[in-house]
Amino acid sequence: MNNKVVNKEAIIKSVTKMVSDKATVRLFLKGNTPIEKLTQKGIKFAKPI
Repeated sequence: MNNKVVNKEAIIKSVTKMVSDKATVRLFLKGNTPIEKLTQKGIKFAKPI
């Protein structure tokens, strides 16, 4: 059997950041948050072709 070491703190931190980013993007799409705030958090949107 393969035993893998899981860093639970890193996983929890990552999931918390994803949820926070998701909420921020929702506010941006509703028009409540400026795009500058997203770029400050490191969120980038894909450029359309």
